[in-house]
Amino acid sequence: MDLVNLVIRKPKSSLFILFCFVIFLSLGTANFDLDASSETLLLENDPDLKLYRDTTETYGSTDFLVVTVTPHKAIFEKSSIETLKQLTSKLQEIEAVEGALSLLDVPLIEPSEELSLSEVADQVTTLNNDNPDLIKAKRIFSSNEVYKNLLISEDLKTTAIQLTIKRNLYYENLLEKRYKLYDDISLDNDSDIELINEQIKKERLEISKKERALVEDIRLVLAEYAFFGELFLGGASMITVDTIDFISQDLITFGIAVFLVFLIVLSFIFKTIRWVAIPLSTALFSSVISIGVIGWLDWKVTVVSANFVSIVMIISLSLAVHLIVRYQELNQKLEIEQKYLVQETMKQMFLPCLYTALTTMVAFASLTVSDIKPLIDFGFMMIISIVSVFIFTFIYFGSLNSLFSKNTFNLKPVSESFTNNIFALVERKTNTILLFAFFIFLISIVGFNKLTVENKFIDYFKSSSEIYKGLSLIDKKLGGTATLDVIIDAPEFLKVDEEYSFDDDFDDDFGDELDEEIQSQGYWFTSENLIFLESIHDYLENRKEIGKVLSVSSGIKLAEIANNNIRLTDVELALLRNLLPEEIEEQLLSSYISDDDNQIRLSARVIESLDGLNRKDFINSVDTDLQEVFNLDKSQYSLTGISVIYSNLLQSLFGSLFGSMGIVFVSIFVMFLFLFKSFNLALLGMIPNFLSAGAVIGTIGLVGIPLDVMTVTVAAVSIGMGVDNTIHYIFRFKKEYDSTKDYLLSSKNTHITIGKALLFTSMTIIFGFLSLSMSNFNPTVYFGIFTALAMTMAILSSLVLLPALLIKLKPLGE
Repeated sequence: MDLVNLVIRKPKSSLFILFCFVIFLSLGTANFDLDASSETLLLENDPDLKLYRDTTETYGSTDFLVVTVTPHKAIFEKSSIETLKQLTSKLQEIEAVEGALSLLDVPLIEPSEELSLSEVADQVTTLNNDNPDLIKAKRIFSSNEVYKNLLISEDLKTTAIQLTIKRNLYYENLLEKRYKLYDDISLDNDSDIELINEQIKKERLEISKKERALVEDIRLVLAEYAFFGELFLGGASMITVDTIDFISQDLITFGIAVFLVFLIVLSFIFKTIRWVAIPLSTALFSSVISIGVIGWLDWKVTVVSANFVSIVMIISLSLAVHLIVRYQELNQKLEIEQKYLVQETMKQMFLPCLYTALTTMVAFASLTVSDIKPLIDFGFMMIISIVSVFIFTFIYFGSLNSLFSKNTFNLKPVSESFTNNIFALVERKTNTILLFAFFIFLISIVGFNKLTVENKFIDYFKSSSEIYKGLSLIDKKLGGTATLDVIIDAPEFLKVDEEYSFDDDFDDDFGDELDEEIQSQGYWFTSENLIFLESIHDYLENRKEIGKVLSVSSGIKLAEIANNNIRLTDVELALLRNLLPEEIEEQLLSSYISDDDNQIRLSARVIESLDGLNRKDFINSVDTDLQEVFNLDKSQYSLTGISVIYSNLLQSLFGSLFGSMGIVFVSIFVMFLFLFKSFNLALLGMIPNFLSAGAVIGTIGLVGIPLDVMTVTVAAVSIGMGVDNTIHYIFRFKKEYDSTKDYLLSSKNTHITIGKALLFTSMTIIFGFLSLSMSNFNPTVYFGIFTALAMTMAILSSLVLLPALLIKLKPLGE
C-alpha cells in the first residue's frame, strides 16, 4: 500500500504526474482509426481463404461494385438507353474503375437458320451501337437465360452496371509473400513475417482511403442522375465504407449517450455535484486514455471492438462508484481526518477492486483463444484498457479527494430501503428463489440447444439504410450476392487426337491454324465434357439457395443461340474464342476456364436473404452431390468463395463461445479460491455467474437470434463485468460473518452496505448498454440489449440468488 500512502501524502504531485501521463497518451488519439474491411472478418489460417485468393489470382479479380438502376420510364425506350449510356460513361471515367459491364455491352444474339456461327459473330450488335433495335433488344433480354437475373431483372424493370475495380497487384504480392513465409517452416522467419505484416497493414490503410474516395466519386455521379430513377450502390467496398461510417457515428453518438445516462443516473443517486463530477470525469479521462493507448499501438477498431469506449467508461465508472459508496459509509462511521478517510477507503477497496479488474481482464482475455482476429484484438484492447483504467481511477480518486476538506460537501446518505426490501424478500422466499433459479437453469439449457450461427449479413443493417436496400435488390432481382465458387480439375491431362477435315471454304493455312487450335484444347473445352459441365451448371442454378451461376457454359449457351440452338462441335468451339467480342470472351470464357483448359470455375451467387438459409448445410449438400450425383473425386474439386469463407467464420463462433466461457469459468474459480480462501465459497460464487451468463445465451437461442461476431462477445463481457458483483458481495459478506457469525445478519448488513454500490453501478451499466440499442447497426443493438439483460441477471443473482444460497447452504459452516 506504499503507492496509496504516496498518493494521499502528495496529491498535487500525483495529479500533475497523472495528467502529464494522460496528455501524453491523448496524443495517440491522432493515430486512432477504424477498419471495417472484409479482411477484419476473415480467418487468416483458413485454407479456403488461401484457395479463394489463389482463385482470384488465376481467374481475375472478383472485386467489383454494382450500381442498380430502376428507371422511372421503361428501360427499352430510347431516352432511357441514352441516359444509361451517359451514366455508364461517367462511371467509367472514375480513375479506380477498370471497366463496366451492363446490358449495353452484351451481344444481341437470336437463333438464325440463315446464318452460320461465324456470320452471326460478324454481324453481332449491342445496345451501344448507333440506333439499336430496341424491340429486338427487349425480346432478347426477356428470353435470354444468361442475361436474366444477371444484367436485368425478370420483370425488365431493374438493370445492373457492374464496375470492375482495378486490382492492387502490390497488395496481392504482399499476401502471396506472406503465405510463402508461413509455408516455409524450415526457416526462422518471424522477423520477415512481422515486417511484411506491417507492409500489409500500411497498404490496407491506403486501400481504405482509395475505397472511400471511389465510393464518394460514384455516389456523386449517381446523385447527378437521381432524376433518372432509383439508383443504389452495392458491393464490398461500399459496405466497408458505410460500416466505418456507422461505427464512427456509434463511437461519437453512444459515447455522448452513455455520458448523459451516467449524468442522469448519478444525479439521481448521489444528488451532489462532487459525487457526480468525480465518476463522470473518471469515465471521460479513462476513455481518452484507452483511445490514446490504442492509437499509440496502432490498432484498428473493427465492427467487433466498436463499443470498447462505452465499455471502458462503464468499467471506470463502476470502480469510481464503489469507491464513493465506501467513502460515504466510512465517513458516517469514523471520526477521522479527510486524508485518513480517503486512505482507509482505498485500502479497504483495493483488493476487491483489483480482483474484479483481474476477473474482467480474464473474461476479455478468453477472446484471444479465438481464430477470429477482431475478437483477438478486442480482447487485447480491453486488457490494456482495464489496466490503464484501474491505475488511473485509484490515483485520481485518492489524490483529488485528498485535496478537499472533509466537510466541503454535503454528503447525503442514500436510502437503504430498497436493498432492505430485497433482503426481506430473500429471507421470506429462500426456497422459492432457489426453485426459480433451477427453472431458469433448465430453460437456459433448452436455449443453448437452439443456438445457431446462421445469420444473414443483410440483417446487420436497418431496412431503411442504403446498404440494406441495395443488397436486397441485388439479392432478389439480380441473381444474389455472396459467391460460391466450384473449382474442378481435369481427372487427367487429355488431348483431342481425332483428326478433322475442313470444308473447301477454309483455306489450307486457316485449316492448319484451326487444327492447331483444336489440338491445343485441354480437357474441359470439348463438346462432350462441356455437356457434363452444363449439367453441373444447371444443377447449381436450379437450387433455391442460388440465384445466378456463371461458367464457361454461359458463354457456350450464347454461342449456341447464335448457332440456332444447336450444340457446338469441337471445330466450332475452336472458332468460338476468336468469334466472341474480346470483352465478352473475357467475361464469359477466360474468367471461368484456365489457360490450358484443364481447370474450370463455376461461380454461383447465393441468395443471402433467402428465408431459412443454412450455409453449412447448403455447402455440405453441394459437396455431397458433386461426389454422389456427378461422380467427382473429392480431390478433383474444391468449394470456395465468400459464402464458404463466411460460413467457416460463423462455424468458428461456436468454438469461440464455448472455448471462451470454459476458460473464463475455470480462471475465475481459481481466482475465487485465492480471494476467498474457501473452496465452498468459491464454488458457490460461481453459481450466480454461471446462471446469469447461461440465461442470456439461452435467451439468445430461444428468441432465435443467431450468434455473430458481436453477440458472441456478450458471454465474455457479461461474465467479466457481472462477476464483479459476486466478488464485492462475498468479500463483504465474509468480513461481516467474521464479526457476527450469523448468516442472516451478515447478509442483511452486506445488502445495506455493498448492496447499494452494486445496485447503483448495475443501474448505471444497464442504462448505459441500453443506449446502444439506438444504433443503425443491428449487431450493436443486440450487443447492447443482451449485455444489459446480462447485467440485470447478474445484479439479481448477486442480491437475490447469492444470499439465498449463502443462507441455505452455509458454506462457512454452522
